[in-house]
Amino acid sequence: MDADMPLERKLDILMEMAGDDHEGAGGKARVLPPRLRHAKEVGALRPLNIRQLRTQVGKVSLMRILMTNACSFNCHYCPMRRDRSMPRTLLKPEELVRIFLEAHRRGWCSGLFLTTGIPGRPTKVMDDLITVLELLRVKHRFAGYVHVKMVPGAEPAQIERLTALASRVSLNLEAPCGSSLARIAPEKSLDTALESLDRARRQVVREREEKAMGRPADPLRPGGTSGMTMQFVVGATPDSDRTLVGKVTELYAKGGIHHAHFSAFRPIRETPMEEAPAAPALREVRLYQTDYLLRQYGFGADEVVFDGKGNLPLANDPKTTWALAHPERFPVEVRTAPYEELVRVPGIGPGAAKKLVAERGRTVLRSLADLRGLGVVTTRAAGFLTLNGRRFQDVRWAEQLGFWGADDDTGRHHFTYDVSPGTFR
Repeated sequence: MDADMPLERKLDILMEMAGDDHEGAGGKARVLPPRLRHAKEVGALRPLNIRQLRTQVGKVSLMRILMTNACSFNCHYCPMRRDRSMPRTLLKPEELVRIFLEAHRRGWCSGLFLTTGIPGRPTKVMDDLITVLELLRVKHRFAGYVHVKMVPGAEPAQIERLTALASRVSLNLEAPCGSSLARIAPEKSLDTALESLDRARRQVVREREEKAMGRPADPLRPGGTSGMTMQFVVGATPDSDRTLVGKVTELYAKGGIHHAHFSAFRPIRETPMEEAPAAPALREVRLYQTDYLLRQYGFGADEVVFDGKGNLPLANDPKTTWALAHPERFPVEVRTAPYEELVRVPGIGPGAAKKLVAERGRTVLRSLADLRGLGVVTTRAAGFLTLNGRRFQDVRWAEQLGFWGADDDTGRHHFTYDVSPGTFR
């Protein structure tokens, strides 16, 4: 059965569909063109992948397709940079659509995530992306989820068309400041990227407003209303976490942005930054956690606690760091505290806070076991809570001591990579 087929075999079958179709012509097999014959090599960045995406309506299985890993830009950190020796691949729009629709027909995926290198003028690349969307939406009437990563520097009409046909549009900003971006990507302009992002963002906001006013949704022309995303490479530039959080907050305030992506820098072989140190993976995690605090927990950017260098402390998650910095706010009484106070307690997320508020009116909460049953991570929350005036722990918080801190590089071996795991989020 298809469901039991290994992922590698699924991808092999799909790649075969990009070849010339010789069925009915003497029984010849499909033959991959030269531009696709090295697609499975690691250096080629493997143009196909399937991953699970968690959304508000449950898990969605997305097929990620890299249209091409050829690129005319020479960014110092990127595995696809122009001067790097590597096998290059290219899927044409018609091939890409045929592959995705077959995977969808077989039940291997329910949506598409489309990204690409920039081999030449951005306007030509955008034309190819738009062709894919028009084939899916107009010709094949595909009404499912499609996330497209657009390229900076496109024409206004191209951005409008792409956004109109996509469920979600994203764009790589890479760095929060133009001067720092120029250090690692001298051919790119942050102002150009922000202009493209802002044009798409305004369209998304307008589409959402029209839907809120009663205009029926059109699944074939969703208008990017799932919200935009943007990506930053963390640690490739000297920018602090404070600067990153500030830029993200600034963009959120304008509306239309769903969330940000953060990718910890990894030194790539045969690039100018091959010898640069990798960013701690935990730094990426802390930025994502901070992003959740801003979007889902009611925190303001001015409440985030940074260290003396403007970075997020790695030893604790940002909510715990904030709680430890504000002892006057704790302990919180479980039976009477409002949702806004409960959700700020380490170990209590929005879901658990809502359940606590709902259940305490009809159930008597007596113990940590009762709180665990409502989704509270009591090993983290107990020291910050009281129940009917009684403290759960005499010691509010304890930190385990280790030989090295979370951000200590002592004795760490320098690894280089062929591909950065976060390159194509």
